[in-house]
Amino acid sequence: MRTRLLGVAAAAFVVTALMAGCTSQGSTRASSPAPSSSAAASTQAPAATSVSPAAGSLVAGEKATIEGADLTGVTRVTFGDQEATDVTVVSPTQVTLVVPHAVNYQPGSAAVTAYKGTVAVAATKPLTYTWAVQTGVDKEMQYAFAHWNTTTYNPAYYDFNAVGGDCQNFVSQSLLARGLATTAGWFYTSQSSHSESWGYAPSFNSYLAANPKLGFTKLTSDQRSQLSVGDLAYFDWNHNGVPDHTMIVSGVSTVNGVTKVTLVGHNLDSDYRDLDTAITVDHPGATVWFWKVPASL
Repeated sequence: MRTRLLGVAAAAFVVTALMAGCTSQGSTRASSPAPSSSAAASTQAPAATSVSPAAGSLVAGEKATIEGADLTGVTRVTFGDQEATDVTVVSPTQVTLVVPHAVNYQPGSAAVTAYKGTVAVAATKPLTYTWAVQTGVDKEMQYAFAHWNTTTYNPAYYDFNAVGGDCQNFVSQSLLARGLATTAGWFYTSQSSHSESWGYAPSFNSYLAANPKLGFTKLTSDQRSQLSVGDLAYFDWNHNGVPDHTMIVSGVSTVNGVTKVTLVGHNLDSDYRDLDTAITVDHPGATVWFWKVPASL
């Protein structure tokens, strides 16, 4: 019996010694300090936590902010397949950018992704952005991109290609969608009842010049940097001072200090026709001028 008790006591001693061994390091040496908050932050994995605002207009151009952790080094941000511009790292937790326009200026949503070089930054939750019709120019561009090619011409309007070209008819439709009010000098009721200015580029160019109260501002080719999406371009192909063609500005960007302009319009049906190609390759020596649509419209 005594031998058994001694065995139990010995076992208890071993357990006690082992338990002491698990904690003895702390009692015989100074324990390592816990990582400081700054050390923890330096090892925190890159992550995007939010984008704000998370919605905006079709034409966009608004500034947005991505917040998160360890965002230093972010070089680009995409909204679906669209590239944001002016991506700027403000701090390790904040990146600002300019939102791109909606795909083909139609309402919809897209995933937002930040990149460090070619590596996508993880998101703590899916980040999305939604484009919606909010302004007059949104309505203009939504309409233009819904009806720019032959298969999507609006059947509510006569196709003026049969009488020389549909370019001004298309521009007039788009401006009506934007909110330009019809007048006795500019209107469309039917194929047999419409103003000449509705479907004939020289007449609408003259209509704008004769009605400054409408608020349109004429710009020269050298003033293209003042253009915005939704403004109008008029072309003189044959150098007689009379416009032969008109289109709507669908994009404005600066490349190596040069303003590049793209256009949407009918015949030649185009959604992003390059302005410089139109006046050099397609029609060498052609001239162009613009009408800037008032921002209030």
